Amino acid sequence: MRATGSTHDGKTRDGEIREIDGDQPAVKPMFDDAQMRKLRLAVIGMGAVLLLGFTTVIGRIVYLLNRPAVDPSIVAATSPGPAPSDIRLALPAGANVRNLSLSGNRLAVHYDGPSGPGIAIVDLATGRAAQRVEIVPGR
Repeated sequence: MRATGSTHDGKTRDGEIREIDGDQPAVKPMFDDAQMRKLRLAVIGMGAVLLLGFTTVIGRIVYLLNRPAVDPSIVAATSPGPAPSDIRLALPAGANVRNLSLSGNRLAVHYDGPSGPGIAIVDLATGRAAQRVEIVPGR
């Protein structure tokens, strides 16, 4: 007499061999109860990690879609406001500008002058030279 859910050769779907006739002994399952508990906990844990990961990704997508394109605090900190229409920077006579660097509302003018190279930092909000750096050779 075959067990319910068995295949034609006497094996059940869970891999356990059951008694087909009264002559054949039953075989033990592949995993014992402790191993099955550990396996079940591992599967549940991995499912929870997957769920947490998907939730994080979806939350990040929703966050990025709902925030403004440009953060207003960054614009307020970096925009110089109403700048003077004409900014004049007095460089030493015969100086040549080598490079310009802009950072926020500060402009660094790198120049070569007759007395040596230097850097003039201009505040674009006020239009005035904020600082001058003279580069001298080391001794």
